Amino acid sequence: MSPAAQPRRLVALPVDGRPVVRSQVMALARCAGWDLHMPEVAALGHFRTPADTEALARWLLEAGESADGFVLSLDMLVYGGLVPSRFVPEALPVLLQRLAVIDTLKQRWPGKPVWAFAATMRISNNDIADEEKPYWAQHGRDLWAWSYHSDRAEQAERESQREASREAAAAAAARIPLAVRQDYRATRERNVAVTHAALERVRHDTIERLVLPQDDTAEYGFNIAERRAWQRAVADLGLQGRVPIHAGADEVMHTLVARAVATLEGRAPLKLALAPSDPEHLDELTALYEDRPLRHALAAQAEAVGAEWADDDAQAEVLVALHTQGTAQGDWAMGRPLPQRVPVADAWFERIRRWQDAGRPVVLVDAAFANGGDPWLLAHPGLTPKRLAAYAGWNTASNRLGCALATAQLARGRFGHEPAREALALRLLEDGLYQAQWRATLRGCLDESRSGPEERLALARQLVLPGLNAWARARGLGFVVTDLALPWQRSFEVDLQLAPARP
Repeated sequence: MSPAAQPRRLVALPVDGRPVVRSQVMALARCAGWDLHMPEVAALGHFRTPADTEALARWLLEAGESADGFVLSLDMLVYGGLVPSRFVPEALPVLLQRLAVIDTLKQRWPGKPVWAFAATMRISNNDIADEEKPYWAQHGRDLWAWSYHSDRAEQAERESQREASREAAAAAAARIPLAVRQDYRATRERNVAVTHAALERVRHDTIERLVLPQDDTAEYGFNIAERRAWQRAVADLGLQGRVPIHAGADEVMHTLVARAVATLEGRAPLKLALAPSDPEHLDELTALYEDRPLRHALAAQAEAVGAEWADDDAQAEVLVALHTQGTAQGDWAMGRPLPQRVPVADAWFERIRRWQDAGRPVVLVDAAFANGGDPWLLAHPGLTPKRLAAYAGWNTASNRLGCALATAQLARGRFGHEPAREALALRLLEDGLYQAQWRATLRGCLDESRSGPEERLALARQLVLPGLNAWARARGLGFVVTDLALPWQRSFEVDLQLAPARP
């Protein structure tokens, strides 16, 4: 291939090495004919082990020569990953020096835009320290309650609510050692200072666009107070169009890459039509792990990829079929059943079929459950999964919505090409099958606290692969799963390797 025929390239740093934020986004970029160049998985740390940030800085400066632009996770660049951002010990001056690599990139290549994102540190509501500081195992629930009620006491409208939250916050704080509380607040303040330094780079045009996603949120908390402060700061600086703040985290590499490609190619906004399966309850639904109604996520994620909601089907290029059930989600990972089953009108399925019969793309966002799709929907006779242009049902509502809309933007005009068809097959098998069904089966046969990585992987291959491939063949997806891996050596994440099915 001649140099002139080489695909255009974005150089990127993901939040970590998981397939869903690295290799799968690289595959989506190929839907648009772009090369998304990222470091090898081994260079991105592993779970709690942070990446070598000095090595990543050198890699960026070497890889940047061939880039049309950069898409950077500041959590990776500064802390060595999203999970390490919650506990690495480095002091603020060291972290700010790592952030300054962006200045070097812009000095060396002033015409190459930098798109970046930095997650607001989450507050987990459990006593599990797997992804937090060690003291979370003893004080996690109390830290969450202290955070939640401290903020609620400041924001509640009724005096009775404020007083109840003051008492709850004081009670939770009393159960947490002072040193733990001080350390936790200091860590948050340090990370806020890093984000402030990134915001200043937007003001000085070093960073073109800075996304501040809210990772695993509730209605109140120290993180929500930080979000309100960022919203005020962004408004004061007049940067509303360049610093979006919304729920999510893991989908931001998808959406920023989609927006970068659309911007660099000069694409007009992608026009979307919304088809909700349960319009009666949509305005009442706030998804799990998010702090605002799902309607906010619809607006935020469309804007994130450079899309707009059309007034009617005639103006739209893509139909977004949104599947919800009632006013609350179930959760496959946490074993929470769906609170309410709502009949889905035949007209919803008919609208999908009309679009497909006309050769127009339909993207299905399966949001009835957190952490997986809805097997009832995928088995419904009114839906043919292989006819979809894209599907997403993984993790949180914003994760899947951003992924689906990014796919729509990147595969625009190429939904029938192999990269887009493989992306569809992967999401159906991972989100609709593994997350919603086979993960629970695997966990039911495995004591993860006592088993070793090799035992977990062997059992996963034995149990899961036959079921996934039987489903893929029965639905005529055109792909088979040749192997799987557990990227973080636990059942929550899976890495499915696909290949075209033989005739």
